[in-house]
Order: sequence, then structure tokens, then C-alpha cells
Amino acid sequence: MKTIDRYISSEFIAPFMLGIIGFILIMITDLLFTYTNLIINKGVPLLVVLKLMIFKLPAIMVLTFPVSTVFATSMILGRMSHDNEIIALRTSGVPLARIGLPILMIAVAVSFASYFTNEHLVPWTNHISENIIRQMILKQPIPEIKENIFFKDASNRYFYVNKVDLKRNALEGVMIYETEGSNFPRVITAKKAVYAKTTWQLQEGVIHRYDKTGAIEYQARFNRMEVLVDESIINFSDQRTTYEMNSKELGAIVQMLNKGGVNTAALTVDLLMKVSVPFTCFVFALIGIPFSLQGVRSGRTWGALFTVMLIFTFYVFASIFRSLGHGGIIHPVVAAWFPNALFGGIGSVLLIKKAWLN
Repeated sequence: MKTIDRYISSEFIAPFMLGIIGFILIMITDLLFTYTNLIINKGVPLLVVLKLMIFKLPAIMVLTFPVSTVFATSMILGRMSHDNEIIALRTSGVPLARIGLPILMIAVAVSFASYFTNEHLVPWTNHISENIIRQMILKQPIPEIKENIFFKDASNRYFYVNKVDLKRNALEGVMIYETEGSNFPRVITAKKAVYAKTTWQLQEGVIHRYDKTGAIEYQARFNRMEVLVDESIINFSDQRTTYEMNSKELGAIVQMLNKGGVNTAALTVDLLMKVSVPFTCFVFALIGIPFSLQGVRSGRTWGALFTVMLIFTFYVFASIFRSLGHGGIIHPVVAAWFPNALFGGIGSVLLIKKAWLN
């Protein structure tokens, strides 16, 4: 590692860690306003709320990685610009792209760390924290069936419902996964269903049975079919959202639902975002470098302000495209990756342009 790499990397670490700690404290403070009501008005013990907040930390930390990356990028390059270090390096023949290379390499490492955390730690801690919340909810009247959540009954049958119409007691995009005491599953999917207390009347469905190789050995269509369910499943004792599963688990479910003809647009978007969200760290560094270097001419304040505005714009774009993907309006790949591609492309063009002009 060359001297310039060691210098910029060492300067990057302190503001990056400061950003993580600062943004975590801000987000925890926001959670405290929500959970204080549980302590005062719901009688939830303080230790339970503290446990809930601890298990929320990994998910919060993953959200802070991209913002902390651009925060550190803006701070270090702004400081170097203010102290004329950028000018000194440029006078010595160091290209701007070479100055930004250590930051981009760190951003790649942070992206991998974010992916690892989001893949192996966050689903587990999210599941525990959500179960704590569900246990609080279960002290209240029985909740309704929820959308886009996986849950199972006492017979180890897994249920999934895409959409719920509470007024008509109607369901859309239903999947039931059962093993029937064997190692080879049977999957029942239905476009629609009407539910009562212990009976689901499935409509326009398909039954699939798989052999030991995973191939379909039996398939049958039906217009109507009644399924007896344990009423306790609506208590969601073991329900899982997409945020409580890793890519392998969610990918297997998406593949299973696709075979059954269920619309998996929303699930596929969430699956792809398990990679695209960690990759945002690199995108933020890529686009943060040219705007932070603007401080050479316009001052650190302008560069930092414009960077914050840009990041806000990115998250607005990401939220809109995610919603469009969930609604099936655009392809899931576009919904998950277009904001990264757009802003990463803008950052690349600006960095090349700035390096060319300087």
C-alpha cells in the first residue's frame, strides 16, 4: 500500500465511524419516541424494550453504512481541499481519480461487510425483534391475516398470502407448503380464497407434488378446494417477512411460488435489494467524490450541502422504484438496480469529467 493510500485510508476511518455512531444514535432516538409509549401506556417492561432496541441495531447499522460512507468522503476530501492538500497532490502529478481510489476501495469493503451483515445477522435479529413486537400485540385482540408474510401452523404447513381483503374475508395469491409426513413436499397454490375461522376455500388453484430430485411428479388443477387450518396460525407465532429471511431462504420461496403460478414481483424486488442495498455504499462513494472535490472552488459547505441533497434524492428515487416494482409496474431488476445504476453512472461521468478538466 502506497503512502497516499495509507494516509487517505487512515483519515477516512474516523469520520466513517463517527458517522455510524451519530446516525445510529439519531435513529435510536427516533425509536425511543415510539417505544416510550409502550413503556408508559402499555405497561411493557423497560428491559423488554431495551432488548428490542438491541436486536434492532444490526438492521439500523446496515442503513447507516451508505450515509456514513458519503459523510466520511465529504469530510476527508473537504478537509484536504481546505488545507490545500488536494492542490499539493495535483501539483505533484497525482490524478484526481488516483486520490479517490482508496475511498472507492474502502467503499467496496464496506459494501461486502454490509452484505454479510444483511445476509447473515440482520434476518436473525429482525426475526427476534419482530417476535418481541408480536408477543406484545398478542396481548391485544387477535390480529388479522397480514400480506406478504410467511407463517406456519401446528402441522408444520407453511402459508403465504399475497393480498388480503378484510372486508370480504378474501385472499389473493395463496400458497400452502406441506410435507404430509414425508420428505417430499406438496405445494398448493390458488389465485383466490375465502376464509372463515378454520376453513379456507381455495379457488382456481394448482396442486404440485415433488419427488426427491425436486422435479414435479404430479400436478392437478382445481376450481374449488377446502382446506382446514388451525385457527392459531393467525396469531403468527412463527411468521416471517422478507426482512427476516436471507437470500437463500427467500430465493427458494420465490422459486416455489413461481412454479405455482403466484405473482412474485414484490418478493423478487426484495430479494434483489438484498444485494443492491449493500452495493449503495460504493455508489455513494462514487458520486460523493466529485461533489466533495467541488470544495476546491466553492468551499466545503456547498459540497457537503449538495451531497446531502443528492443522497436525499437517491432515497426518494429508490423508494419510488421499489413501490413500482412491488406493484408489478416495472420489472423487479429495474426496481432494485436502476437507482444505483443511474446515480453510479452520474458519479462516474462527473468524476471522469473533473479528472479530464483538471
